[in-house]
Amino acid sequence: MAKAATPAAKKVAPKAPAKPAAAKAAPARKPAAAKASAKDHPIRDQLAATRDTIKSEASKKAASLKDEATTLANQASAKARNAATKGKDKAAEAVGSLAKLLEDGAGTVDSKFGKQYGDYARSAASTVAGLASTLDKKDLDELAASTRDMVKKNPAVAVGAAAVIGFVLARLLKGSSND
Repeated sequence: MAKAATPAAKKVAPKAPAKPAAAKAAPARKPAAAKASAKDHPIRDQLAATRDTIKSEASKKAASLKDEATTLANQASAKARNAATKGKDKAAEAVGSLAKLLEDGAGTVDSKFGKQYGDYARSAASTVAGLASTLDKKDLDELAASTRDMVKKNPAVAVGAAAVIGFVLARLLKGSSND
């Protein structure tokens, strides 16, 4: 079933009047010799000056930020080195205390287990005391170089020592969290 077309639907919108041919063509450009001089474009000059000022200020700000970053990095490095030095000193003190404990306990080991085992304890105490002395005498750079050399020469020992230290630290932390 087709709908009947109504008279309003049959009306066609009137066409727009045709534009003259001259209006369709692009406007002619000014010849190169007729370009405007700089005084004819004060806004362009002002924009260029503003752009140059912004670039200059941004460059100054970047230099200032770089200097501040360098200063902060140097301060952080100095504080980290200071903290590491304090930590090294405390570690040397703790290792020295451990050596003293081992030396003091050697007599008890002699009486309970025999002189041979007491000698082992004294030997361990001597080795630990030597480590404490080394920690105390060397600065951080020397210790880092010694550690690197030791790891290069004996990687298996280094991995084993790291595993033992990790285990001991884990036990200490686990024990302190239970308290």
